[in-house]
Amino acid sequence: MIGEITIPFSDAPPYSIRPMSPHEADKLEQLDWDAFETYRQRHIREGRPLRHRTRANLDAALNRPHPGIVLEWPPGKLAGYCFTHAWGSLGWLGTLGVAPKSQGVGLGRAVTAAGIELLRGAGCTTIALETMPDSGKNLGLYTKLGLQGRELTVLCQGIPTPSTSVRFDLWRGGDILTLIADQVMPGLNPVPAAQWLLAEEAGQTLVWWEDGHPAAFASVRTGSRREGGYHLYLVVEAAACTPRAAEHWPRYLSEIQWFARSLRRSGVVLPVNMRQQALLRATLDAGLQIVQTRVRMASGGELGSADDILLMTLAM
Repeated sequence: MIGEITIPFSDAPPYSIRPMSPHEADKLEQLDWDAFETYRQRHIREGRPLRHRTRANLDAALNRPHPGIVLEWPPGKLAGYCFTHAWGSLGWLGTLGVAPKSQGVGLGRAVTAAGIELLRGAGCTTIALETMPDSGKNLGLYTKLGLQGRELTVLCQGIPTPSTSVRFDLWRGGDILTLIADQVMPGLNPVPAAQWLLAEEAGQTLVWWEDGHPAAFASVRTGSRREGGYHLYLVVEAAACTPRAAEHWPRYLSEIQWFARSLRRSGVVLPVNMRQQALLRATLDAGLQIVQTRVRMASGGELGSADDILLMTLAM
């Protein structure tokens, strides 16, 4: 149970788990940096040190419903964390990590299991995450915790032909995003992702209408999550298009590129699950190239059908 001292795994020391608090942003920022900078030094060893997350990014994340959990060991000392995203029926595990000096004793498994438990307690019936396909340790961990490796998600990057005019609106609130997403994956609620971008002042959500009906949306990130960072490309973090408007998706993509140009960004990055073969072919035909691959692991229902236009990948 969240908040109780427990030892669910025989190889883990006593620890306590509780929900994240908006008042511990400084500690989380340092823990996140320690965990990933140590990994970078051990496995990459080249390039400049990792940048810290921006305070705006952390504050916006911590003030969302169900932002995640932290693990204390010993009492009062943060040793692990897991960010979570509750999107109606879909729960998504975001970035998670363990303090370097606390690794190797089972806390990574404990913090991941706690994140899954939090999302199920929030009413999520599908739990998912994406991880690098060459991380055998992570793939094994997530499999043991009940997630199945389903498909690859590829990040596509490029410069589609920009539209000469646009028809989208900028989302400022309301349930229109849910009305669109629910037609693709019943119960899906992407509003928290759009609200997060606005609160962070790091992006916008574009909304399209067809014949007076909401047709599609795209939540796009313009600002970096880390200090001093700059996004050369506009990053689509979530998008959906209703089946009746699918024929218009190429135009919507061109309008996203127009928006990117208006913000002095070179092009667009968007995630496509390889199960969506028609969407992937259309994306490649538009001039984008595959630049990164991730494994989608999930339990529960499918994240849309193979014919749907549903793009999602979150890495807090």
